[in-house]
Amino acid sequence: MPTIFTVIAVLLLTFDSLHGQDVILEKSPVENIKLPPGPMGLTFGKANHLSTFGIDRVGCSALPGSSGPTCNPYTGDTLCSLLRPVLCVKVDNSPRPPYLVLGTGAAMPAYFYAGWNRGHIATTLPVQGFQFANRAAVNAFCTMYFGSGWVVATFHDGKYIAGMNGTTYSASSWALNAALIQTGGWNYYSYGDVRNDTRFWIHIQGQPANCWNP
Repeated sequence: MPTIFTVIAVLLLTFDSLHGQDVILEKSPVENIKLPPGPMGLTFGKANHLSTFGIDRVGCSALPGSSGPTCNPYTGDTLCSLLRPVLCVKVDNSPRPPYLVLGTGAAMPAYFYAGWNRGHIATTLPVQGFQFANRAAVNAFCTMYFGSGWVVATFHDGKYIAGMNGTTYSASSWALNAALIQTGGWNYYSYGDVRNDTRFWIHIQGQPANCWNP
C-alpha cells in the first residue's frame, strides 16, 4: 500500500539557561499515512489449454490467482501502474471447435461462460495499463505487435448458441446457425496457446474498469 511521510511538528519544550534566557528545542517525529490504491484495470488469466483443438480457455477466474473469481469487471482488479501483457485478439469467424461445455452455470447457463471468440489470441510483452490513453491506443498496440486485424480482447468476446456442447453447434453447424449466436461473458475459448504465469489487460465496454478511457 503506498505511503507518504508527513512531518508533524510537535513542540517539545526544553528549558535551558543560555545567557539567562530560555531556549525552546523542537523535534519533528514522522508518521506514516496510508493512501488508497491507484486506478485499477480489468484482467483475465489463462485457465487451461486443450491441445486436441489447439485452443485456450481464458477468463476472470483463471489462474494465476486465488480460487474463485479473480477479476472485477465493475471497478478493475489490478493496479494500472503494474506491468501486465495485453491480451490481443483477431476475430476471423473461425467456427467453434467441438469442445465440451462443463459445469452447471451460475446466474446464466454454462455455455454463457464457455463462449467461443471466433478467432485467435496472443499476448504482448508486459506494459503498464495507464500508458494507454484510450481503447484505440490499445488496439493500435496490438496491431503493432501482431499485424492488421489484431485488437485488445474484451470481457464479452465469447459468443455462444444456446444448447451448444461438444459437436452440437460446432464446425459447419456453428456457421449455419450464425443467426442464433449471442454474447457471453466472464470466460471464453479461443485458438492460441498464451502464457499462464500472469494475468493480462483486457477491455470492458460500459464499465469504469479500464486503465484507459473508453
